[in-house]
Amino acid sequence: MKTLEATIKLKKSWPEDFEQDDSRNFNEIIKGFPTLLKNLTSKSNKISVYEYFGKEGVGKATTKNLLESRFPILIDNTDFKGIYLFYHNNEPFYTGISKGVIKRIHQHIKGANHFSSSLSYQMGKQHHFETLQQLHKGTRKELDFKKFSEPFKKIMREECEIAILPISGSIELYLFECYAAIELGLHYYNRFDTH
Repeated sequence: MKTLEATIKLKKSWPEDFEQDDSRNFNEIIKGFPTLLKNLTSKSNKISVYEYFGKEGVGKATTKNLLESRFPILIDNTDFKGIYLFYHNNEPFYTGISKGVIKRIHQHIKGANHFSSSLSYQMGKQHHFETLQQLHKGTRKELDFKKFSEPFKKIMREECEIAILPISGSIELYLFECYAAIELGLHYYNRFDTH
């Protein structure tokens, strides 16, 4: 076995076949953001969470079949990378990104715990504060998920709409999530705190 010295890969030592996620510069990537946001927030892009994700018996495979006519990328794939935007009473309130958008939306509205259903956990944490007039200071696991978070999963599942937009480039996707959250004023639920 050949022994190699551990070295940090600086540009001069990148392998010749290395492919960057995106070779465009920052300004080239963001110049299309206004158009992407217009597409994401287009009235025709909003769909019922209940009809496409939330009905009893509707799993990821059924959702994929329901969405195929809207997103041709799904014909040959089971899921796709992109951004989603939740609406309640026609007002956007949260945007998120995922490499598996269908799976992630199902987790938000049907997830069994604070890890898989992180948005409802955040909502439940706030509800805990509003109900008990004190911050939840314990771990995620210590919050009574059923009492404080489940009601939000039900609201998202039964009363909300969602818009979805496939975006394949990781850098573009991460930057666009921040852009969309700022432009749409989604500061209450879209927090970019580090762990």
